Amino acid sequence: MVPQHFAVVTANSIDLKPYRSRLVEICVLRFTCNQELNAYCSLVNPEYAVPKIFTKLTGIDRATLSGKPVFCEIAEEILEVLDGAVVLTLEDDSAYRVLCKELKNIGYKFSTPALSITARVQKAYPHLESFQLKNLTEHFNLPNVNLDRPHGRAKAAAALFLQIPKLENEGRPRPIVGLEEAQLKMEALQIRALNRKPGVYYFKDTQDKIIYIGKAVRLRDRVRSHFTNKTAREIQLCEATVKVDFESTGSNLIAELLESDEIKKNRPPFNIAQKGRTAPYIVISSENKRGYLQLSIVRKDYSDSVNEVFYNRNSVAERLMEVCDIFDLCPKLCGFHRIKGKCDHPKFHSCPSACIGEIGSEEYNKRVKKAMTFLQNDLKNFAIWVKGRKPGEMGFVLVRNGIYLGYGFVDMSDQIVSADDFENYMVRKKHTYHTTRIIDSFIRKPRNKRHIMDIDKMPYSN
Repeated sequence: MVPQHFAVVTANSIDLKPYRSRLVEICVLRFTCNQELNAYCSLVNPEYAVPKIFTKLTGIDRATLSGKPVFCEIAEEILEVLDGAVVLTLEDDSAYRVLCKELKNIGYKFSTPALSITARVQKAYPHLESFQLKNLTEHFNLPNVNLDRPHGRAKAAAALFLQIPKLENEGRPRPIVGLEEAQLKMEALQIRALNRKPGVYYFKDTQDKIIYIGKAVRLRDRVRSHFTNKTAREIQLCEATVKVDFESTGSNLIAELLESDEIKKNRPPFNIAQKGRTAPYIVISSENKRGYLQLSIVRKDYSDSVNEVFYNRNSVAERLMEVCDIFDLCPKLCGFHRIKGKCDHPKFHSCPSACIGEIGSEEYNKRVKKAMTFLQNDLKNFAIWVKGRKPGEMGFVLVRNGIYLGYGFVDMSDQIVSADDFENYMVRKKHTYHTTRIIDSFIRKPRNKRHIMDIDKMPYSN
């Protein structure tokens, strides 16, 4: 029997005004009754000033949050950890409520089974005087953790839940389909016919409409896992499924990219992540009152035909830091420092002293303009070689001028001698926030460097 999956969501947040809060730190801990499966913890830039009382309690200030991701950049990772799990909530922790509101604000309709730990403890131990987490950890002699930080509270909540045997049965959704029925349905859908290779799979209903899209490293095993999972959401999905289609991709990278494209195109009702549109971050320049050009990272709030490179705030911040060093720009005038007097930021080698007026605005502004030109023109052109769908075939992903163009497959006997040759074999796809994250995640891993080809250095490239 597949164990029930649970998740604890804990967070630190700031209150902006009545009925509105913003996350500053979040931890999602996923586990079964036997072991911890996954934990995701992150600081979150609320894009608002942090109150002094909050800093005093947690040690987190504005400088700590500078350059940290905003919520929309980590929403998918949080949803992946929560996918298919029953969320455990605490009466004295508003984290789950704030998380749901944050997801709603960026366009996600988040719905998952929830179970109140506090209510179950009250039912099992009605004689206790207080049901706050701090008092409960002391009563049950739980491991000593820092309850001021989300990860500590998540650990304590999970340990508390496992201390109460009654919850292990009461917290599980009632199975709708028995194991034998699930096995019969898998046979009817011919799940055994699926291969154990990377690809994308499609669950369809009686009207041949796609209701769920997923990707897998091993298609058969991943599809089977849906039918053996006894969470209410998975049971509902499998009951509605009458047909399973798939497409082999040869590699997990192309599977991820295809899945992202297909979810946006079909918007299946059972998919949660990757449906929303996320505005990209860009670097802009503006002149301050003293006549100096200053650079800042903003979210683009208009649409045009230009493909943007920076969909992730972290990536654009890292790039802007590099440009600051290359062109000897002032960290304060690039938004990385907020102190009085001359910059002394530890991540920068020097400061040209534009912040205190030692260099003239005319000379400094020339550097800024060169930096902006460099940012706009220094776009990468590369191909990623991956395994093909069959022997004698290679797959590739193409990026030109920093923009994901699509993927394709090439027979090993074919000649690829220039960048243009790739496009003869390519399935063109759309560059989005999610494809940027997928490709960035792949190329940042050291073991994948050998798969990357600089197409500007190919023999017949222009």
